[in-house]
Amino acid sequence: MKRHFIQLLVVAFGLGLSIYSCDVVNPPYYGCIDPNAINYDPNATHANGPCLGNCEYDLADPNVILGCTDPSALNYDPLATSNNCDCTYEGQRNVLVEDYTGHTCGNCPRAAEVLHNLELTYGSRIVPMAVHVGFFAEPQNNPDGSYASDFRTPAGNQWNTEFGNSAQGLPNGLVNRRQEGGGYPQSYTDWAAQVATLLAQEPEVFIGMDVSYTESTRTVSVAVDVNVIKDLNSGPYNIIVCLTEDSIIDWQKDYDPSLADESIEDYVHMHMLRNNFNGTWGNQIGTGNLAAGSVESGNYSMVLDQEWVDRHCNVVAFIYQTGNKEVIQADHRHVIEE
Repeated sequence: MKRHFIQLLVVAFGLGLSIYSCDVVNPPYYGCIDPNAINYDPNATHANGPCLGNCEYDLADPNVILGCTDPSALNYDPLATSNNCDCTYEGQRNVLVEDYTGHTCGNCPRAAEVLHNLELTYGSRIVPMAVHVGFFAEPQNNPDGSYASDFRTPAGNQWNTEFGNSAQGLPNGLVNRRQEGGGYPQSYTDWAAQVATLLAQEPEVFIGMDVSYTESTRTVSVAVDVNVIKDLNSGPYNIIVCLTEDSIIDWQKDYDPSLADESIEDYVHMHMLRNNFNGTWGNQIGTGNLAAGSVESGNYSMVLDQEWVDRHCNVVAFIYQTGNKEVIQADHRHVIEE
């Protein structure tokens, strides 16, 4: 089940919608981008919430029919006029795209834009994660309080050391943690071509995730089933389960020449890695190689930090071959389905 992350390609191209977005800032401008909604904002360039945004509908209006509007989905509704963000799919490979970034990296917003465009194009098949690392992510002690936040994480720091992202110079990223051109870090200008190639491949495993949330204790519980489709003979394989947060309003440098000031106080940080459920490198699935038809399960939990907004948090899970670190499948879910 893919909920809220689903963005159908036709609507994405036609309306220029955003899968994940949040608070209103300028630039860009966030709002509801569905013309069928009561609170449709014709000036909005990005959706301010899951799917088409935090849209409101007059369900008594016969011209408004909510349903799955993606023809490629199993539960496609040809009569639906607006996507209900509850499309279901089967047999798809997803791609993990990690954006290695920092708040004083003025060129890093360009990489974020590329990742955003990939989400527009491929919807839920893109599993995004922004990892703040290195010199550009160090908190600053400025008199005005700018760039004081520390968005680095223990896992992100160790990945950065392992893959060499900040050593190569940010921005860059990892696409399924594959080595291309002799190294792991990939220029954001190459992400689109690499993603297209990977998405064309048949999946080897599926990840089933059931995410539940206890508001009173702020505990996120995740039950994961790994369904093996093809024999995997290059084991062992590990699974990593992470937590990311969207819609974090904080400082960011942006060298866009059209901006009056390169320091943006109310930049919207998306897909930010917050913590890992099961350590930096996760835990092993099975005992080595994995046979087609087998199912491996795991359960994980985490108590959210009080500063994290629960409705903006997501669970990201991905499986990788431990020998070369390459990711073979990934998926994500909202902590709170709205």
